[in-house]
Amino acid sequence: MMRWPAAIAPVRRRMIVAWLAAIVFGTAAAMLAQSAVTRVPRRAPFEELAYYPSGQALKPATLGHAETAADLAWLRAVQYYGEHRRSDLRFMKLEHVFDILTSLSPRFVSPYVFGSFALAQEGRDFDAAERLMLKGLEANPRSGRLAFELGFLYYVRPGGRDLPLAAEYFERAARLPGGPPNAGRFAAFARQHSGNLAVALQLWVQVLETTDNRYFREMAEREIERIQTALATGQRDHAVRRLPTPIVIIKPS
Repeated sequence: MMRWPAAIAPVRRRMIVAWLAAIVFGTAAAMLAQSAVTRVPRRAPFEELAYYPSGQALKPATLGHAETAADLAWLRAVQYYGEHRRSDLRFMKLEHVFDILTSLSPRFVSPYVFGSFALAQEGRDFDAAERLMLKGLEANPRSGRLAFELGFLYYVRPGGRDLPLAAEYFERAARLPGGPPNAGRFAAFARQHSGNLAVALQLWVQVLETTDNRYFREMAEREIERIQTALATGQRDHAVRRLPTPIVIIKPS
């Protein structure tokens, strides 16, 4: 029988004990998992994540694969939204779901947009929608798309538009990469109908000077003339009109 040197024998014994323990505990864990699958009722989509206080608390469980987990979470979040929209229209965990998702992948822009408009319309929680979008801009301060979408969220705010804030973020979007070409036009329109005619005039002039679209040029010329007439005559109603109460529409991701 082979004898190991005295210095090696204790190490070898500890390795054997460790492997035996791993086999025993691994077998027990597998049996427990199988029992849970067959006996424990399945949770609704994404319900398991409700036990985590935040996406930051969940990150260690992803074992360094937060982006992959975020892709799965995105699918589950849309599934959660879709199921409740078809059934009870109760979105009690909607903010929590999208907060976790965007914490796992802070630069994934689409969930901020979809989640915010879902919260505003379906969840009837504008404050939560605003928090989610502001979180997105904090994580992606150079995103022209997010700036524009936040402006649009204020522009279609349920119960009453917030035109000054909408204009602020439309203007920001016009200066950032990824902002849509019509961001400047939206900014001018929002400033004009919030009553800030002087700023609106400057923005319409910028639209006129920077666009190659004939329709946009004609629109800018028309609004510039209208604002100039209102400023010259003091008849502000000539250039400012009361916009109808908006109906929020879920924007595609």
